[in-house]
Amino acid sequence: MTPPRSTRRTRSLAAALPLTIVLATALSACTPLSLFANWGGSPRSSQGSHQTPEAAPTAPPTPRASRTPSGTATPDCIDRVISAAGVYRIDDCENLTVAGSNIKVTAAHLGTLTVNGDSLQVLAQTIGALDINGSLNDVQANDGIGAIVITGDRNMITSHASVTSAIVTGDDNTVVADGGVDGAVENNGQRNQIGAQP
Repeated sequence: MTPPRSTRRTRSLAAALPLTIVLATALSACTPLSLFANWGGSPRSSQGSHQTPEAAPTAPPTPRASRTPSGTATPDCIDRVISAAGVYRIDDCENLTVAGSNIKVTAAHLGTLTVNGDSLQVLAQTIGALDINGSLNDVQANDGIGAIVITGDRNMITSHASVTSAIVTGDDNTVVADGGVDGAVENNGQRNQIGAQP
């Protein structure tokens, strides 16, 4: 005999109730409420969370060490070479070489002066020794020149004091020494004038 419809519905509900409880428990285990515990809270409250690189604190920039000027003095002029065209002013120099063309140098006391080139001008207080290789050079010293060696033509050397010695190889060179030439004079060319102002 078939049970009435209401009895069947009650049995179906009774059988479905445990199944609903089991499913609800299983779903709650899959989705723990702890996932929503931090909504609106600080990101640090959960151990699993971490800061993004933008939120990480940055150390203040390390100041760069500023360069302080050296307390050491500029080295003396020992061996200097001037070869670029232009006008120069230097102090005392032990060995100065002027090479090239279109160069003008004003100097204090020079131990040795070597001139290699043409149309160079050097004015110094004193010159210990002078060596010229070239032409049309003009060298002057206010207080005297030591030994002079000239190889070239049409060079003009002027000393407002004396000259120690002069060796001239070439033509049309002029060595003017207001105080005369103290030592040997060697003239190995033509039309060279060596000595006191005429």
